[in-house]
Amino acid sequence: MIRRPPTRNQLLELKRNIYSFEQGKEILEKKRDVLLQLIENDRKGFKDVKSAFLQSCTKIYSSYTLTRLHDGEASISLLGVSIPPSRVSRRLNQAMGCKYPSFFPIEDFPSSTELYDPMLFSLHVDMLIHDLAEARKSLWEYINLHVKLKALEGELRKTLLRINTMEQSILPKLEEERHQIALHLSERERQEQFITKSWLKKKRPTGR
Repeated sequence: MIRRPPTRNQLLELKRNIYSFEQGKEILEKKRDVLLQLIENDRKGFKDVKSAFLQSCTKIYSSYTLTRLHDGEASISLLGVSIPPSRVSRRLNQAMGCKYPSFFPIEDFPSSTELYDPMLFSLHVDMLIHDLAEARKSLWEYINLHVKLKALEGELRKTLLRINTMEQSILPKLEEERHQIALHLSERERQEQFITKSWLKKKRPTGR
């Protein structure tokens, strides 16, 4: 297959492509900066949420240990049967082209009077239920913020990969192709000028 020589239209089209990729790269860089800011802000909040959640876990472990010690394994088993599974609603969020879900419990945590007869167990069972109810809010905050951060970090990785591909592969190849076409057209123009001058010189009448 014979390869056609490059033309000025090809050079102009290539320049337009380079400009489009450069504009796209600038947009991706702005997106990268916004994602970095969002991640930084959420990481600060996540640190506090995680700390509150771990403190709630510590309280639950302490009240669980006391309940098991004073009321026995049967009380824990009874609570496990009495506490219903949590029904959760799901909402889809979007930030900078990144989609991530948030989860929210539909029903409140049941009160101690709904779960057991206070006359049959010690106050430690009531403390355990109270600690579980308190931990519920920080639990969902922890889950939602963790999911959001993972989604934003994944989107940031994809954005950085696209920027790097443009910088290291696509734009250099296009610039090299533009340079080669420009050299070819420049050389062809010099040859045409030389041929034209030679032809004009032959056509010019010689004086006697």
